[in-house]
Amino acid sequence: MLNELWAKVSAREKLVVYGAALAAVGVIVGMIFASVNACAGISGLGNLGGLCNVNYFTVDTFGGGIFVWLALIAAVAALVMVYLHVAPNMNITWPMPYAQILLGVAGAILVCAVLVVLGQLIRAGGFGPNPPIFLYVADVLVVAGGALAAYAAYMDWTASKVV
Repeated sequence: MLNELWAKVSAREKLVVYGAALAAVGVIVGMIFASVNACAGISGLGNLGGLCNVNYFTVDTFGGGIFVWLALIAAVAALVMVYLHVAPNMNITWPMPYAQILLGVAGAILVCAVLVVLGQLIRAGGFGPNPPIFLYVADVLVVAGGALAAYAAYMDWTASKVV
């Protein structure tokens, strides 16, 4: 059944799916692996029951927390929209043209991803003291996924305007 659904998806929508999935994976990688122990260099503090763990990807500064979650929600929304568009027995009346909604959701992924990276760069003069390498990996995945999804959605939107 999945192959039948995938066959109905256009090439541009497939790129949106790949980009949204890549952005979602980047957010998850950042949430899980971009943490460090901030108390490691302080003698006698140990870990303080996990209180010293700092996640550089989701830290709540400008561009942190809320934009990470918004990027993840927008990526999941793009995946759900493409599924609902091609799923059998789904007769949805979209409030606006489908390609226009998909472009807005994919654009939101990209904007949130860029705001996350800019917020991280602004905080503490760069990424702060000794950020983990997975912070950079997560940043690249989220921005690349958002850019791919937004570009493909834009191409789908322009193709729908011509017809």
